[in-house]
Amino acid sequence: SLAAPPRSLTAVVGPSGSGKSTLLRLVARFHDVTSGSVMLGGVDVRDLGTEALMRRVSIVFQDVYLFEGTLRDNVMMSRPDATEDELLEAARLARVDDIVDRLPHGWQTRIGEAGSTLSGGEKQRVSIARALLKDAPVVLLDEATAALDAENEAAVQEALTALSADRTVIVIAHRLQTVVAADQIVVLDGGRIMERGSHEELLAHRGRYLDFWRERTQAEGWRLLEGPQSP
Repeated sequence: SLAAPPRSLTAVVGPSGSGKSTLLRLVARFHDVTSGSVMLGGVDVRDLGTEALMRRVSIVFQDVYLFEGTLRDNVMMSRPDATEDELLEAARLARVDDIVDRLPHGWQTRIGEAGSTLSGGEKQRVSIARALLKDAPVVLLDEATAALDAENEAAVQEALTALSADRTVIVIAHRLQTVVAADQIVVLDGGRIMERGSHEELLAHRGRYLDFWRERTQAEGWRLLEGPQSP
């Protein structure tokens, strides 16, 4: 069982195939559970209906899809009745205004099937702008930025910070900074929750999370200090 309190950040970590993406997709009801239930605000997601559920949930996954149309249409699809000021604010927070300035026809530029005229990082920023404009109380996201260049990674991380403000966020966490900042960390393996707690609690437990942390810190050049260090 797992509970994500309102306006909290839950980081999900674990090896490939452990069930991280499945967990997020169950909340969004891409699949239905075969036992138990997924509750949103005390209501089973199966009882909400697709339209009511999608009003409450914003999704930012790695596999962003943009349709053949204008940049404006691709952002506005999340809330067609949004005002111009709301659109521009979402664009500013997601750093999409930089993309608008670069494109030959600004907001009216057609971005091609699947967003073919945009880079991977720019597509993610458009997806985050959609989520910001939608302003749903629950955000499901995969923050993977490993394939992005430094400029796009910084822009995407800045946009994700804006998206996470005052919302309930469940994130498949790839960056160590996100893990440390989480209100709770969930360690998955084999489709089961093996550990859960804060960063400090899980390090002290000296279980699977400690192994995960050591692997990531070594990969990113961080050091885990075991005790007081001499100058």
